[in-house]
Amino acid sequence: MRLAFAIEEFVNYKQSLGASYKGEFNRLKAFLRQTGDVQLTDLRIHHTQAHLPFVDGTPVTSGWFKKYETLDRFFRYAQVRGYLQHSVLPTPPREKPRAFVPYIYSIEDMRRLLGVPDSQYAPGDPLTPYTMRTFLLLLYGTGMRMGEAIRLPIEDINLDDAMLTVRETKFYKSRLVPVGRDVASILRRYKERQWKGKTYDSKTPFLRTRRDTAVKDYHADHQFARLRMAAGVLRFDNARFQPRLHDFRHTFAVNRLVAWYREGKDVQRLLPQLSTYLGHVGIDETSHYLRMTRELLQEANARFEQYSIEEERHA
Repeated sequence: MRLAFAIEEFVNYKQSLGASYKGEFNRLKAFLRQTGDVQLTDLRIHHTQAHLPFVDGTPVTSGWFKKYETLDRFFRYAQVRGYLQHSVLPTPPREKPRAFVPYIYSIEDMRRLLGVPDSQYAPGDPLTPYTMRTFLLLLYGTGMRMGEAIRLPIEDINLDDAMLTVRETKFYKSRLVPVGRDVASILRRYKERQWKGKTYDSKTPFLRTRRDTAVKDYHADHQFARLRMAAGVLRFDNARFQPRLHDFRHTFAVNRLVAWYREGKDVQRLLPQLSTYLGHVGIDETSHYLRMTRELLQEANARFEQYSIEEERHA
C-alpha cells in the first residue's frame, strides 16, 4: 500500500469517529510531500529522521512533538492492520518542552480590556471598538471558540430564547449554547446598532468589520494583540505566549467550575454537561481547559473539607 492511500484511509477512520483531524491531516500531508508517495514497506527510519530532525541536548519545540505524535498514531494504525511490520520512528528526546499554561482572565483584566478608550483604536483596525467589545464579551460569557463566534450567522442567534446554535464545528457536531440575560442583552444592543436598516440574509455573520465584511481570524488575533498591550493585560511568568483570544475559553471553563463549587453542586456529575456545552467529544478534552488556578483550588479544598465534616458527623 502506498503512503498517500494509507494516510487517506487513516484520516477517514479518525473522522468517522467524530474528530476533524485537520491539523493532523496537514502534518501527515507535509510528511508525504517530503517523503514522496512511497510504498509503506519501503519506509525506513531515515525518512522520519529527515522529517523530525533534532540534535541531542538541544530542546525541541512542542510543534516537533505534535508531528512526532501524529506520525506515531499513524504508524500504529498501519501496524495493527498489517500494512507495516514495525515503526520507523526515531527514539524521541527525553525532555519535552514545558506544558503550555493558558492565561485565565480576571474581572479586572476584562475591565481593562473593555475600558480601552475608542481613541486608542487605530482607524485602520478591522473591528470597531463596539464590535471588539461585543466579541470579547461573547467569548468571555459563552466559552465559544474564536472561529465559532466570528462565523456565527444571524439566523443562529435566537435572542428571544437567549439561545445560540453552533453548527458543525471542530468535531462535526452542532450544539445549542444558552446564554445569560446579560450576554443576550449585549447581543441585542449590537444587533440594533449594527444591523438596523441594513439588508442581510440569514447566513450573514453577526459580527462584521468596519467595512461591513466578514471577520477573519487574523483580524481578531492581530487587533487583540494591540488591545491587550493598550490595556496592560500581560503575563510575566516566562510563558511562551502572551494572553490569547483562545484563553477566554479556558477562562470560561474554570469560572464555571468555581461557580459550581461555590453553589455546592456535584462538580463531577456536572462535568459531562460542561463538555457538551463546550462542544467536546468527552471529559478528557474538557480537562485540558481546567487549569487549577488558586481560586479553583481554594473552592475545591473548601468543598472537600465540607464533605469531610459531613462524613465525620455520620460516622
